[in-house]
Amino acid sequence: MEEMNNLWSVASLAFLFGALCGAFVYHVMSGTRFRNDRLASDLDQLRQEHKDYQQRVGEHFAASAHLINKLTDTYRDVHEHLANSADDLCRDEEVRNRLSDSLLGSNALLSGKISKRRNERTPPLEQPKDYAPKSSPDEQGALAAEEYDLTEPARDADAEKK
Repeated sequence: MEEMNNLWSVASLAFLFGALCGAFVYHVMSGTRFRNDRLASDLDQLRQEHKDYQQRVGEHFAASAHLINKLTDTYRDVHEHLANSADDLCRDEEVRNRLSDSLLGSNALLSGKISKRRNERTPPLEQPKDYAPKSSPDEQGALAAEEYDLTEPARDADAEKK
């Protein structure tokens, strides 16, 4: 009988130990699944936020482009108004010519809204060149070594050292 009690005790303890191990494994496995589900939902939420952000950025740039176009149109209108007013209101020919020069690149002049242009235009200023322009392609350049005979002074300097 006592053997039977020991057998039942060992079997009960083994069953209890197996149940505890099973509960622990289930807890560990369900925790991983719960974390995976939570990470998946977080990822979906972040993707949606990123998509919303991209949409807001697109709307921002569309609105910025519209506002810049509006600003450009307003600037053009102000510039044309100034050009037309300068042409209409300035009686002095010298002042009119100076204003005409400063407004030469405006759309008003190019579109023909200002009918009078100054007959004599000063050529636009150019940066100074660091070379002398040739009048023909066959002409020797201004900085040609043969013309200045740059090899002779070096020989003379060697002779003076000796």
